[in-house]
Amino acid sequence: MASASLQGESVRELQERIAREAGAPPQRRRSGLSRAARLNLIDILSRWSGPGLALIAGVSVYLAILSGRTYPGRATAWALMMLGALWVTRRLRSDFRAGGRLASRPFRWRASFTASLSVLGVILASAPILLAPVEAVTASGIQILALSVIASFVAALMLSAHLPSAAALALPGAAFAVLAGMRAGDTGLLAGGLAISLLSISGLYLANRYLEKSAAKRYPRTSLLRREVERRAGSAVSAPGTHHAAQA
Repeated sequence: MASASLQGESVRELQERIAREAGAPPQRRRSGLSRAARLNLIDILSRWSGPGLALIAGVSVYLAILSGRTYPGRATAWALMMLGALWVTRRLRSDFRAGGRLASRPFRWRASFTASLSVLGVILASAPILLAPVEAVTASGIQILALSVIASFVAALMLSAHLPSAAALALPGAAFAVLAGMRAGDTGLLAGGLAISLLSISGLYLANRYLEKSAAKRYPRTSLLRREVERRAGSAVSAPGTHHAAQA
């Protein structure tokens, strides 16, 4: 009877039975993205981040020129900080795309890239306060606020393959937009900043979920497919040898 019941069970059920009898907890299948899917998202992050950084560079130059007419010292200091952060971020991306030292460690590169983006996001988001120190709402202050927030959110959308990287740019922009509204004491400006920030962050989350689901569908987390690929690769390698042996 015992042998008949064992014959009716699959290999996985037998392993779980042995684990229960041994007192060990049953193995659970790990959830989440596979390593191949995460590597695919890192590749998307490195490719799509180029236009985002170019957008930030163009907006930064324009903001520095716009504010430099009234506050040349502030504009120069802010531009130097922005250029330094942009240089580090673009250097990390260029080295990774060119197959540099960190290309063999993509997850470490992603962490370093996210750290550099957090510095870049804070400097870009501080433009409404550093470049427009007047507390009253002015036309130039509104323009600086709008351009810095739009640039941070659009660039973050291009980084949506990795949610922490996108948040490194989007969250400082949202926070400084709210602070600018509070400093000016304008209820309409504050409410508009909150609404735009919430909508933009929600859009980033949805874009990240879409990219992750696409990567998970393309590179599923399963050992069956991996064994099938290895079996086909092994048969393809052994096929020439078998063919020569048959001819001999």
